[in-house]
Amino acid sequence: MVIGMKLETYISDNDLTHEAFGKLVGATQVTINRYVNGKRFPSRDMMRRIHEATEGQVTVSDWFEMEVQA
Repeated sequence: MVIGMKLETYISDNDLTHEAFGKLVGATQVTINRYVNGKRFPSRDMMRRIHEATEGQVTVSDWFEMEVQA
């Protein structure tokens, strides 16, 4: 599964908007949209914040698996 899809699934399954999830991790709606669509790669700190906000459902290593597959 592509990481953006995994993040989008988490957001959708939890009835969040990109804007609401962005507020949880300290990012804008546009930034979250770019992560979901694979147009932007998060910093390590942002990966950690996403990991924490999703309670481990989207992991830091998921982002690196995506980079290898691309």
